[in-house]
Amino acid sequence: MVLEKFLGEFLELFFPAVAQRLDFGTVEFLDKELPLDFPKGTTREADVVARLETHKGEPEIVLVHVEVQSRPEKDFGRRMFEYSILLWLRHRVPIFPVALYLQGGKGLTDEEYEQSLFGRDVFRFRYASVGLARLRAEEYVEKGPLGIALAELMSRKKRADRVALAANMQLRVATSGLDDARKHLLLDVMETYSRLSEAERARLERLISRKEYRTLQEVKETWSDRMREEGRKAGVIEGKRETLLRLLTARFGSLSPDTIAKVAAVPTAVELDAYLECIITAESLEDVGL
Repeated sequence: MVLEKFLGEFLELFFPAVAQRLDFGTVEFLDKELPLDFPKGTTREADVVARLETHKGEPEIVLVHVEVQSRPEKDFGRRMFEYSILLWLRHRVPIFPVALYLQGGKGLTDEEYEQSLFGRDVFRFRYASVGLARLRAEEYVEKGPLGIALAELMSRKKRADRVALAANMQLRVATSGLDDARKHLLLDVMETYSRLSEAERARLERLISRKEYRTLQEVKETWSDRMREEGRKAGVIEGKRETLLRLLTARFGSLSPDTIAKVAAVPTAVELDAYLECIITAESLEDVGL
């Protein structure tokens, strides 16, 4: 998920005072599956849960919990409250909860969930919220690559050539100094949430094919090549696993679930080749090493 790769940048972008207190060198992303109904075993999965240490003072350890929503929903505050209760019961450390709305929302603000009984407040839960659609893109595109990418979901004061603007923003991400994997994540966000029409997208492709966008082209080509190569390797490994299972079955009969699981867990083509070679002379599964 993008926010797991850019958690520090996200907090610096929208909550700089909070970000200053946190040591991002200590970040640890935690299990996101939380038990909702103990007797029935019902669970709910949070979007991002991170454990971090603070630079100094109290508290020494905090959790950051971020939920990404398409838009505000009527019962969302209760869900945020439940997440925080479950996280507190599991970890017993302070929590900074944030809702990120891709559409709608009220900009950068706090929201509350409260319950009352007989005219008295029982409790009030507050969480931070970021409604991207109410934020001004011009204020965030100068605050780093993540701000540029999320600006696709923000509003703009001035009308401009949307195609030229999109090409310029993509080029800024491509030349940002991030590693290729993180560059591609942000470019994917920009393309996913682009509001260009089909005709404008075609114009954009023609525009970024020019020599002045060569760096952007190289980032996209490098990543595409990497994805194709990883896909090819995954296909080769899966083919070798299937071959190993067929040969094992042919030599030794039906395989136990444990043996099948062991084959599925072999991580590389080199290791699978070693097992395949063993089958030639093996008298049993033990001789193969399985």
